[in-house]
Amino acid sequence: MQTLTLTPKDELHLRIRTGFGLDLPRKRFAPDHSTPFDFVADAFFNPHKDVAAWSSRSGGKTLSASIIAALEFLDTDGLQARVLSGSQDQAMNLYEYWRNWCNGPLADRLDGTVKRLLTNIGGGKFEILAASQRKVRGGKVHRLYEDEFDEIDPDIDSAAVGMIASRDGLPGRTIYTSTWHRSDGPMSRLVDACPENGVTLHRWNLWEAIERCPVDRHDEGRGCETCPFEPACRGKARQYYSDDSRAVGIAADAYGFYQIDDATKAYRKVSQRTWEAEFLCQRPSADGLVFGEFDPLVHAIQPRDVPRDLKIYRAIDWGLGVFVCLWIGQDAAGRTYLLDTYRAEYGTLKTHAEYILAHRYQRIAGTYCDPAGRSRNDQTGRSNIEEFRRWGIPCTSVTSPKLRNVQNGLALVRAALAPAAGPPTLRYLAGDGNRMFARAMQSYRNRRVNGIWIDQPQDPQEFEHIPDALRYFFVNRTQSRNVDVIAYGAV
Repeated sequence: MQTLTLTPKDELHLRIRTGFGLDLPRKRFAPDHSTPFDFVADAFFNPHKDVAAWSSRSGGKTLSASIIAALEFLDTDGLQARVLSGSQDQAMNLYEYWRNWCNGPLADRLDGTVKRLLTNIGGGKFEILAASQRKVRGGKVHRLYEDEFDEIDPDIDSAAVGMIASRDGLPGRTIYTSTWHRSDGPMSRLVDACPENGVTLHRWNLWEAIERCPVDRHDEGRGCETCPFEPACRGKARQYYSDDSRAVGIAADAYGFYQIDDATKAYRKVSQRTWEAEFLCQRPSADGLVFGEFDPLVHAIQPRDVPRDLKIYRAIDWGLGVFVCLWIGQDAAGRTYLLDTYRAEYGTLKTHAEYILAHRYQRIAGTYCDPAGRSRNDQTGRSNIEEFRRWGIPCTSVTSPKLRNVQNGLALVRAALAPAAGPPTLRYLAGDGNRMFARAMQSYRNRRVNGIWIDQPQDPQEFEHIPDALRYFFVNRTQSRNVDVIAYGAV
């Protein structure tokens, strides 16, 4: 009789199922996705590594983090760990999981009783705190958990780094868990920097977390016909199996814990943007974004697909402390391709000019810039435009009031991102050189007045310079056309 040998991951999965009473989901429904169990296993087998979970609402990320903590405290003496939660309510959610484990598999490791903020366990301690400046100034810890990371103030996160320390033979590390709510929030910065920041990112969505739909409910597809969740659930199954005639929804193949009825209620209540951002984990919500039309997946183009016969232009923004130059190609049909991005802080004009002159794109049809570049410097008596001309970079800026109007320029960019008919006429070259461009386009925000987003960019803001340079390109290339002034209004 052949003996079945379990892999270390199988043994861990069995340990969690028997010790914690949980069958953690481990089936993926997208090639680039992870699962709650993958996240726990990676953290467990690599105690030196920083890991992050980007997951849907009710996707089990906080539950998974609590299991990681419980497993470590089961196996490790003297461990010091601290949780910073995005809110007091979130801290309470994690505490409920933690209390269950302390009353179960961790019961024999407790030193005293389980408290809401502090548990002494196995010669170490586990703290659960709502994130604040005061609470990140405590003692050193081996483990820092940042739960619902997108709700934690970036300054608090920066200060929290100082709490982590490797000592007593135990490595220090951070475990992040969050839904990606905001395009310009902490999760945006974290995801954008992975894996160069040393963090391994695990991403899963509703489908990796949803419970299995029983046969008597879906009835081999007959029950799906009248199910209000059918468009999402069966649509995913047809996409996953590449079968447009598939009758049964994807939940029939799932192994999770998120109840179908709860998922159905959310699907019927939230907007399409929210569903895509917070349940499918496609991208953060576009609410309040100047360029809500921008999608890094839709608008990216691979190098092999960029046309060869392009006229190449440069677009420059002279920001205060920030300088931006974009290299933009345009074909005979007016289709536009963002080829490269240069964004530098606190360099001299000469330094920027030298970079531009040494750039691989040298056959330039024109360089467009911010009209403010005509202003003369009090010390040199020359403007930025004059200085660049001296160094062999002649610049042009439009003078038409209609075209200089910010709203008109934004309208031109939006029309290129999402034309009324046909595919986008603005694409960007995928790769590290334009990573900052994609981040800026996803983070450029409007102002908010009395809770309403106003169709007017917030000024100043961190990501304004790249969109500004892009706008200068479009208004200069469109200066011969008649462009009407667009009135401000609520989005």
